[in-house]
Amino acid sequence: MAEVKNRMRHILLLTALTAVMTLQGAKTATGYYFVASGDAVFDSITHVLSQKDFDNERQAVDPTLLDRLDQLAQQRRQPLLEARALYWRVRTTQMSAPPPQCIERLERAQQLITDARYDYDLALIRYQLAGNCERMGQYMKTYELLSEAIPTLHKYGDDYFLGNAYLLKGQLLLNIDDRAAALEQIRLSRESYERAHYPLNRIYFFEAMAKSDDTSLDLYRRSVATGGKDWGMTLQGYANISNIFLARQQPDSALVYINQGYELLREKSPDNPLFYSILAIDHVRVLYQQRQYEQALDVLRSLEPFAKWLEGERMMETIYEYLWRVNDKLERRDDAYKYLRRYQEEYARSEANIRRAEIPKAQAREAIARQQDQIRLLEQDAQLSRNRLYASILVTVLLVVAAAGVAVWFYQRNRLRRQENRELRKSLEQEAIISQLNRQNFENDIKQKDCEISSSTLLLANKNEVLQQLHDITERFGADGRIPHEYVRQVNNVIGESLRNDDEWSRFKLHFDSVHPDFFLKLKEQASDLTENELRLCAYIRIGMRAKQIAEMLSVTPDSVNTARYRLRKKLGLERGEKLDDHIRRV
Repeated sequence: MAEVKNRMRHILLLTALTAVMTLQGAKTATGYYFVASGDAVFDSITHVLSQKDFDNERQAVDPTLLDRLDQLAQQRRQPLLEARALYWRVRTTQMSAPPPQCIERLERAQQLITDARYDYDLALIRYQLAGNCERMGQYMKTYELLSEAIPTLHKYGDDYFLGNAYLLKGQLLLNIDDRAAALEQIRLSRESYERAHYPLNRIYFFEAMAKSDDTSLDLYRRSVATGGKDWGMTLQGYANISNIFLARQQPDSALVYINQGYELLREKSPDNPLFYSILAIDHVRVLYQQRQYEQALDVLRSLEPFAKWLEGERMMETIYEYLWRVNDKLERRDDAYKYLRRYQEEYARSEANIRRAEIPKAQAREAIARQQDQIRLLEQDAQLSRNRLYASILVTVLLVVAAAGVAVWFYQRNRLRRQENRELRKSLEQEAIISQLNRQNFENDIKQKDCEISSSTLLLANKNEVLQQLHDITERFGADGRIPHEYVRQVNNVIGESLRNDDEWSRFKLHFDSVHPDFFLKLKEQASDLTENELRLCAYIRIGMRAKQIAEMLSVTPDSVNTARYRLRKKLGLERGEKLDDHIRRV
């Protein structure tokens, strides 16, 4: 559960990070290195937008300014103006716009920049596009976009955006579980921020995320203490500090930071569903640890206005979990059961999404490692080329020096071959690990589906048992004259119809076939005269049901089940010492 929530926080954090970036370190009032577009009206509007961006007041931007940029771009029919209008539309509205829409606009803007004079525009568009691709789990594309943007930012000396790019690359590497490489990118980001004289609150924050020891709490505190106008990151820092205290079973200390987060949110963005949901969920966890269940339920209800926004998000798993737990503590059994079912559904969906994401993450790690290895090899090849050049020059001066240079060249070449062989073996080992993970995921899926079949079957058995009890109660009350005989007859007719209903067996058989597609076919090959009831008995035995549970499912006595098992043994031709259950599980 903690791992799922941490992954969710990584995704939410990136949303906040890319949405609250401000511009520093530039030589103009607006903070950009843009080449003038030639349209004075267009440039004056972008000046206003960049100043708002610099002051971290994007939510206060008048939407008509963005519409005006679009109109000017259409009127002038200049690709550069259209690209910048698209960039500002995404950068200003990204907090409320879905990532696919942002990606579509930024890719269009990237296609419009074809003039080498506007490479700075292209670098910022690629940086912004990388942030949205990372939010969508497109790890390799994110890495490639950042690798293209960083050299241009180096060229212009834009240390602030360079720090942002390194930090985003560190976030990417954290998400694919490469902590060592992530810390290296965070270090490069720190150096860029220090050159830009920018506060290091983001550095402290991501260093805390990359570390799992007791230093995380101190780093988060340093982050919120130096946050300044970066309120989104500061608020996220409050939430993460509260989580540390919750893990230590110190809810009172956690509540202090949650309240600070609420106060900051009311001041900066009271209607923000993302940050309010993060704080509210942590608040519920505090109240639950303090056994204030009614108050926890009130906080959970306050999330109802954001239901549509939260739909499909991983936070829903935690919300349903605590709706179940709180209602259970308040002895509201019906609500507790309802939310338990929803929690189980969300948990299964989250687990499936995580399993699906693991392979792309592993592939991204391998691809990034290969690219880095290729870069190192190219650098080494360049060094070898220089060595050859130096050796050639030295040959004209002194034969002995030339011979030494040749010896060095051969040594370097042999070392490269050994290194390539080591990397090849490492790659093969990693591919074997990925293959093993695929097999494990497949086996886990089969086990999970078997558990689902068993759970649903036991629920049906319980229903049949309850119906049988109702039948016995009405019979007894009817015999005593306490209820009319006509009522007894009608109720028992309804119960009998339900107990004889074959739709449940049909649904069970359909679900069972999806997990064990050849089971019934193989049984028929062993004994072609097996009846439908005998096949049904085999299926229940296959999922591990006991005789009493099977009797409840079939509305018969356990003795009847044992008799049916005896006939089944004979039809399958089992020897005296061979167990029926073991034989069926091997089918």
